[in-house]
Amino acid sequence: MKLSSHIKMILEYFDTQTKVIGLVIALVIVLLWMRSGPTMRAPGGNGRRISRNSFQKNPKGYFKDLHKSKHQSMWK
Repeated sequence: MKLSSHIKMILEYFDTQTKVIGLVIALVIVLLWMRSGPTMRAPGGNGRRISRNSFQKNPKGYFKDLHKSKHQSMWK
């Protein structure tokens, strides 16, 4: 079976309303992703992603908050 026949089979399975809802959800996700701006891996954040613009505006504040949150988690 070719890939195109698999896609046709999947598209025939779902009704039109489901296709439209899925398309709208996918479009919203793409638009939000495009609007979010550049990101970077947070220094000391275990792979968490943060906004590059906000980090570049105030890197000192980021590290201050990072150390404060690590200190608070040690005493919980």
